[in-house]
Amino acid sequence: MVVFETERLVIRRLTADDSPFILRLLNEPSFLQHIGDRGVRSLADARQYILTGPIASYERSGFGLFLVEVKETRAPIGSAAS
Repeated sequence: MVVFETERLVIRRLTADDSPFILRLLNEPSFLQHIGDRGVRSLADARQYILTGPIASYERSGFGLFLVEVKETRAPIGSAAS
């Protein structure tokens, strides 16, 4: 579900299909250093992180952590919180 679009970016809700990207993102050295270790070490961990974090937040509050992707290629490049 798209939340917001700009000329070049799409901001949308995370889905369990985003697990590979979340696994990479949460284990980037800069993420670990500046945000912290979320203990996500496998695709199963990433899926669980998405289901119990962002998706649960959408259901509970209607907002949460969103995926940012390049509109033209749909390549994920980061996350943003609302």
